[in-house]
Amino acid sequence: MKNKVGRIILSKVLSMSLEQYLKYIHDKTSKLKNTQHALRLLPYTYKKEMKKRTSKRLIYAKVLVKKNNLTFRVTNPLLMKNIHLDNHAILGNGIVALKWINTRNQLSKHILKSLLDYQKSFWLSGNEIDLKPLTLQEFLKMYPTQFLDKSRLSRLLPTLLVETPQGKVICLRRLLPSRKKCYSYRIQEIVNQHDVHLKDADIKKYLDYQGVHLSLRSICYYRKSLNIPNYKYRISHYYGKNAQFSDYIKLYKGQYNRIPTESGVYELSISKKIKYLKNYSEVVYIGASKNIRKRVLSYSNLKTKNARLKMIVHDSTLFVRYILSNDYKNLEKCLLRHFRITYGELPKGNKLGGKE
Repeated sequence: MKNKVGRIILSKVLSMSLEQYLKYIHDKTSKLKNTQHALRLLPYTYKKEMKKRTSKRLIYAKVLVKKNNLTFRVTNPLLMKNIHLDNHAILGNGIVALKWINTRNQLSKHILKSLLDYQKSFWLSGNEIDLKPLTLQEFLKMYPTQFLDKSRLSRLLPTLLVETPQGKVICLRRLLPSRKKCYSYRIQEIVNQHDVHLKDADIKKYLDYQGVHLSLRSICYYRKSLNIPNYKYRISHYYGKNAQFSDYIKLYKGQYNRIPTESGVYELSISKKIKYLKNYSEVVYIGASKNIRKRVLSYSNLKTKNARLKMIVHDSTLFVRYILSNDYKNLEKCLLRHFRITYGELPKGNKLGGKE
């Protein structure tokens, strides 16, 4: 019964966040006697760390690259200190708590050192595509150590935040990704690397070239898990990955104040799709102006002199969305060019633009 209670308490210690764990060390080591150096060091370090880190969570260590070799520096000596156990210097049953502290510190160090070895490519590149799949059971088989089992590993991993050589803060749990997750990262990378919108069959060819053989059904499943829309939806976003439009605004009197008076590019669309050479789209015009609101107001009640646009939207509800930009003229040319490539022709209301 006593051993069972001890295991339960150890599990709670392993599950503590770093903030909670530092406070736990402070509370337990304050019972030490005849070790004046420890009494000075431990409370001071804890209070100093808490004062510095009031707005964000603590990190366990910083990973460093030295001559293509990986090493790490634990951010607080309390998180790696091995407390010497002396029954005559500890009050009551405090020795048990100190054993738990030593155990967590040893396991934390072991886990990070092991993951530096196994995921070396990821640490050097910082790219998730370089992660190798690893389960908890596989980790324990490859890197066994005393006191570490599947339950304790799963409790401790989420508490260990580490700064990568690229300056990003990650949780070590992310370094034990499933095969599904690793395949998803590869699919995401392939989609991001190509300006041309790839079908699932095209993605399969790139994966085959990398030595990853998945069925079209699996690719579709992994793509959806990352919220990557299907080919038809992606191709309708002619403006590429970098340009981000505002929400749609329905053009009627009470809505014009939602349109900014700053410079940028705007897009006009209607509520029904129009047939273009390569696809269908609701977009009827792309323009640019120093004052977007002023320009869009000229389309109210179809006062515009654009005869092509008047003919298209005379009986339709008109919508607008915009991108703010000081370089609005070049952005307009870029959007028209992408639209021409995607749909085979310019928006019906545009007469010129979109050429290289």
